[in-house]
Amino acid sequence: MKDIETREDILLVMEKFYDKLLADDNIKHFFTETTTVSQHLPEHFNLLATFWEQALFLRGGYFNNMIEVHKKVHIQSNFSREHYKVWLGHLYDTIDDYFSGSKAEQMKTQALSMATVMQMKLT
Repeated sequence: MKDIETREDILLVMEKFYDKLLADDNIKHFFTETTTVSQHLPEHFNLLATFWEQALFLRGGYFNNMIEVHKKVHIQSNFSREHYKVWLGHLYDTIDDYFSGSKAEQMKTQALSMATVMQMKLT
């Protein structure tokens, strides 16, 4: 299996990852009810790809405050520890389904760091 190398690779991860999120009754409400993300997935995937390009390849130009964006969602519908575990599990599985290598591992490590920071700041 190849490593994550391009924006297109990141977009593939995001699309397949969101297929899992939107099929999971434990977490899909954040995307279908709490927010309108499910109604504009292509735009959301592009934003996420820009975020991950910056995180993985030091390019991309993501300027949003990730904590503030998620804080607004958390205020409407609290994220629990279980939600973070489900989110990470689906992301890890998706990455592992399609990629292997240092960037794939970096993406998983950074996702764990983000989830940890969000849990500390939002709960």
